[in-house]
Formats: sequence, structure tokens, C-alpha cells
Amino acid sequence: MKCAGLCALLLIAWLNQLPESIACQQGNQQIENSDHKNKTMKVQQILEGFSNPPLELISETLDLEIESLKLDVVNWEEFPYHPDVTVQIAYNDDELFLQYKVREQSVKAEITKSNGRVWTDSCVEFFLSPEGNDVYYNLEMNCIGTALLGYRKKGDPTIHASEEQIASIRRISSLGSSPFPELKKQTEWQITVAVPWEVFFKHDLKPVSGTKMRGNFYKCGDELSVPHFVSWTKIKTDKPAFHMPEFFGGLEFE
Repeated sequence: MKCAGLCALLLIAWLNQLPESIACQQGNQQIENSDHKNKTMKVQQILEGFSNPPLELISETLDLEIESLKLDVVNWEEFPYHPDVTVQIAYNDDELFLQYKVREQSVKAEITKSNGRVWTDSCVEFFLSPEGNDVYYNLEMNCIGTALLGYRKKGDPTIHASEEQIASIRRISSLGSSPFPELKKQTEWQITVAVPWEVFFKHDLKPVSGTKMRGNFYKCGDELSVPHFVSWTKIKTDKPAFHMPEFFGGLEFE
């Protein structure tokens, strides 16, 4: 009888803990499901007072002052290849600064026309939603700096920047600017970019401390021998799709 009583007490204690365990599991699931909405990074100001600083100085300052952000989300199981990619982001009154560093098993740069199909090459991308809604800009660059810049509301046709606007985006790549076919060998490359705020042509963007936007960072290579699609925040779609502002993370300008 004493044994039966002890077993009953242990059973009651276990049942009392069960709802708490279930609630904890549900809470963890909610955190996982909302990860992209909670993911936020700080965007620091550098080179204050400098107008059009040399790209070499921008690169050095980013390396000295800005922590690298790894793009480590492989979104779709059928495309498991994960190149090693980091990005650094900062700004000043005149420009937004980006620097990508990539190590991948093959590299290609065939597109040379602005607003061309750069995503088919070894490509890095930055999407920005100034108002944190479904209106955003997509800046895409292949590994020799050929750029595409578009503006759209999700579901609507893209409005591309003009040739003159794209020409104002200062870029320098460690692979130079001449096109080449796919090289199937381990390659490391870096691209440093200075984007004038005026290039975001549908907005008057001059971020000040405390400004909040949303965005995402990507690395892709749609027509490489091993296609891949990696990002900063998780994209929960069945097929590869980067134009998904509902999965952007937070960008807080300091």
C-alpha cells in the first residue's frame, strides 16, 4: 500500500508539470516561427563628414569598425550548397556602405549590362524596405560589380533605376570588372560598394540615429553548375524566392 501511495504522488506531480512543459514547447515553436521578425541588426555610422571617401578607405574602415554578418541560412533542401559569405553594412550622411566577402567552389561573371540578369552569375544582393512594408528596393551585383537596382511593391512590376543612377553607385571588386565564364575552382572575392541615398529614387532617404527600416542580404548563383540561395533571415517558401518582404529582418540605424 505504501508503494501504491508513493506511485500515486509521483504521478500527480508529473501531471502538474505537464502543462508547463507543453507551454514551453509551444513558446519555443512561436519563437522559431517568428525568427525573421525578431532578427534585428544595428547599422552604425562611419566616416562622418566625409563626402565620397575613397572605396579603399571605406573598405579599411568597415574592416576596422564593423562586425561581419554571416549569411548562413540555407532556405531550400534541394539547393544545399552553402558558400562562405559575410557582409558588412554602415552609412554616413551621403551614402550607404556595403562590403561582401565570398568564398565559393566556382565563380561566374558573364553579365555586363546594368539591370541585366546578374542573379545568374555569382551574385550578392541587398533588399531594403524603407517603410518596413511590402514596398522595397532590390540591389543586386555580380562578382565584377555589374549592378541591377529595382523598386517595387510586392506583386507589381519592377521599376528599374536609370543608367545614370546606377552609374552613381561606386563599386570595386577584387575580381576586376571584365567578364569571364564559370571557373570551377575554389575562389575568394570581395566587393565594396557605396550607394548614394539619392539612388533610392522613390524616397527621400537621409537616415538619422534611431531610424528603423527592414531588409535582407543574399548570395545566389542561379545558373552556376551548383545553384545556391542563402540569406540572412529565413525565407519560408516552397521554392527559391528572394522578393519576400514579409521575411525581412530589422535594420536600426544608430
